[in-house]
Amino acid sequence: MPLSEKEIADLKKLIKDQVDNYPDLKSMVAAGSLTYKAGWYEAKSKEAYDAIIQYATSIRVSKDGKAQVKVAQESKKLKALAEKL
Repeated sequence: MPLSEKEIADLKKLIKDQVDNYPDLKSMVAAGSLTYKAGWYEAKSKEAYDAIIQYATSIRVSKDGKAQVKVAQESKKLKALAEKL
C-alpha cells in the first residue's frame, strides 16, 4: 500500500525535526545540566531530561536512585537524508 502525500510530508517533517532538535550533549555537560558517567547521562533538571529522553536507547537507575539515560548517537545517514529533503 503506497503512502499518501500527507503521510510522506509527515515523515519528511519527522526526520527533519529529529535531526534539527538533537541536543548538543557536550555543551549540556559543560554547562552542568548533564553529567556523563561511563556512557550514561544523568540529568540535573527536568528541562535537560526532557531534551534527551526522546533520543534515549536505555534508561536505568543508579545505586543512589538517580535516573541515567543512554543516548543514541547522532546519525550521519539521517542527517544527510534530512539535508536532501
